[in-house]
Amino acid sequence: MKRMSFTLCVSAIALLLASGPAHAQNLLGRWALGVDVGPNYWVTDYNQYMVGFGGQVAARYEIARYFGLGLSAGYEVLKTNQTTPLEPGTYASYIKANAIPVSIVGYLHFYPRRSVNPYVYLGGGMLMYQRFGIGTAAPVDGAWHSSYVIPVGFGVESFLNNDISIDAAVGFTGTGNDVDARTTSSFKGYASARVGLNFYLNDGPPRRPAPKAAPVRF
Repeated sequence: MKRMSFTLCVSAIALLLASGPAHAQNLLGRWALGVDVGPNYWVTDYNQYMVGFGGQVAARYEIARYFGLGLSAGYEVLKTNQTTPLEPGTYASYIKANAIPVSIVGYLHFYPRRSVNPYVYLGGGMLMYQRFGIGTAAPVDGAWHSSYVIPVGFGVESFLNNDISIDAAVGFTGTGNDVDARTTSSFKGYASARVGLNFYLNDGPPRRPAPKAAPVRF
């Protein structure tokens, strides 16, 4: 059921992206403030992945026609479970992590002058997190720890008007391999599906008028 809810959220995002209104844009030189929320799916060394929830705020500046650079900060509730003993003598485990990722992110836009604008993103930053658990000997006492994060993903912006857009994205955020209190595998992180809004705070530089053609003289 939890996996189904995550799949339905991704499907809803795809449906939303296909119904964007027509408002042509010029993103160059514009500041945007965004907020989004949605489910996450923690990839760990435990055998039962669970759906959590999170969100973020992000400030972005479009420094080139196809490229923007931003700073994002969020809050994630990550969950995982172990339904069989990990090793002889250990018990089944449930772990929840409260995580605060902060990242610098680059955005590559495919159609920055259209009303529906797909993009990819890639970034890097730091994760502050605390773990809580049940039935485990792992260090889950609620102390704060730190790790790195590498967010990567794909999204689409659909403009409602010149200043507001609906933003939907799916992605994966890589983390250090000890965030789940185990180091068995090196591939760790969480998948996410997000829907939110972007608010553009300025109009950007004015467009230069096209040069007038010189009169033809005979």
